Amino acid sequence: MRSFVLETKNLLKKYKEQTVINQVNIHLRPGRIYGLLGRNGAGKTTIMKMILGLTSITSGEISVFGQNLLGNEKNIYPRIGSLIERPGFYPNLTGEENLKVFSKLRGTISKDAVKKALDAVGLPYNDKKPFSQYSLGMKQRLGIANAIMNDPELLILDEPSNGLDPIGIASIRDFVRTLSRQGKTILISSHNLSEIALMADDIGIIHKGILLEESSYMELEKKNRKYIFLCVSSSSEAIRILEQQFGISDYLIDSDRTIRIYETDRNPAELNYALTTNNIDVSALQVCNDSLEDYFKKITGGEGIA
Repeated sequence: MRSFVLETKNLLKKYKEQTVINQVNIHLRPGRIYGLLGRNGAGKTTIMKMILGLTSITSGEISVFGQNLLGNEKNIYPRIGSLIERPGFYPNLTGEENLKVFSKLRGTISKDAVKKALDAVGLPYNDKKPFSQYSLGMKQRLGIANAIMNDPELLILDEPSNGLDPIGIASIRDFVRTLSRQGKTILISSHNLSEIALMADDIGIIHKGILLEESSYMELEKKNRKYIFLCVSSSSEAIRILEQQFGISDYLIDSDRTIRIYETDRNPAELNYALTTNNIDVSALQVCNDSLEDYFKKITGGEGIA
């Protein structure tokens, strides 16, 4: 069984002497939404373009559906749908007419694919309005319709909610979730922390071309719950004592010297006393309540993400 639908290994992109993507390793699991989170200019779009063959790879490897992308493009790309940057459609054609053009270019689309795609994103099939008269939300919807027209196994969406009003953002979010429930694997980029938090199963945080962290949303959220922080001489010994004396089970060992205890109803003074009387040095003990926003600020150098 395939572990990852998409995996990058030490992905590198340079423009002359400037490194814009630096040794990035991302892992998309089947049927999950992966949120690539970072500020504008962090490298999100460049990674997606490399996956789709729209820009060259300086070095590294991309594996899709268990195959090396290089040399297997004809087998892989028909199974991918994508929306990168702003959709490029003919302004004088209707949505239906635009999709029919793209369906002919693909050549492997079923006869009712255009209607199904328009229905899926809530756009009319026989509408006479040209693309030039579409609202931004309608343009984004048509872009997604084009991306799903070939019933892809993997969907790549670059900032699909960018520029939309709150209703449009919620609509796109609900639609992406629906596709995920249907078994699609989705890579979606955003600079909006709150949007990714409401949508993604897994999150990769990218900053200046470097993937700073990759984890499930649940793991990331757990790191940022209220907790008692302990810095001790031995994490393993400290946990053994706390488990025995207090029955503590909800914790995270950060390192061989630091622990997060999520059972915050415990008395810190009692924990400290139990450890010190068992010859465990406690150099720090404090109650913390970092938010996800605080965490992103910390790991990206003090600047928040919208």
